[in-house]
Amino acid sequence: MTDATPSTGDIAKPSALRVAALRAVHQLADSPLVYPDPLALTILGPAGEAAVRANLAKYHAPHFRGLRASLAVRSRLAADQWAAARHRGVRQLVILGAGLDTFAYRPQDDGVAIFEVDLPAMQAWKRHRLRAAGIAEPPALTFVPLDFAAATLAAALAAAGFRPAEPAFFTWLGVTMYLPADAVFAQLRYIASLAPGSAVVFDYAVAPARLSPRERAGLEALAGRTAEHGEPWQTFFDPDTFAAVLRSLGFAAVDDFGPEQLNEHYLAGRADGLRKNGLTHIICAKV
Repeated sequence: MTDATPSTGDIAKPSALRVAALRAVHQLADSPLVYPDPLALTILGPAGEAAVRANLAKYHAPHFRGLRASLAVRSRLAADQWAAARHRGVRQLVILGAGLDTFAYRPQDDGVAIFEVDLPAMQAWKRHRLRAAGIAEPPALTFVPLDFAAATLAAALAAAGFRPAEPAFFTWLGVTMYLPADAVFAQLRYIASLAPGSAVVFDYAVAPARLSPRERAGLEALAGRTAEHGEPWQTFFDPDTFAAVLRSLGFAAVDDFGPEQLNEHYLAGRADGLRKNGLTHIICAKV
């Protein structure tokens, strides 16, 4: 992004650190908080936290504010849906493409099993950062290193102790746009095959033809920046047809949340005018 972001260094997914920095900025720059994360600054490490604090004014640029709102809203929606799943009796949480997400390191209900799935190199890098930051790995958490070129999600989870006969809740945030469409559908098809009561929350990039000229310009700028870091956006979906596609995969109920609904639910009445852009939608699909 800019020098306001801590150095990514040699990691598997530079976007993971950029997202973590924006999550930390949200804790400092926005009030009231949409998504409180008491570990957001800690996981950046002293140098990363200092870089964010020193450059905080730069994060008030419109594109940073839009990104920050999207990140905060998607995390909050996923947390709310997970709370509802727990109330229904679901006790398995799978965080796909976990990056530097800190949800698993905060207090959880007894009896919950959490699985973080990510690239092996990314997980090794994260665990190093956790140790350096003094953040303990909870007993309920299992790391699931997965290279999709070598194994399937089903096989990797089974080897980690996941119980496919019991319902599970999946979060998959900030990932689908970086994957080819067949990889996205492969994971969704697997989730749809799981026990009734299972669900997934994920976000997706909206097809450029469905965006306004201003939104398309924002998409081109954002996708251009990520491509410069070796992570091009590959897959986009049309909100008018995507829910039907997901039902054809086996999901019994699909809710597609666009910016109007999300802004009304999570960002209404804010004095700071924080708003989610229309570049992405968030899906909650239930088995």
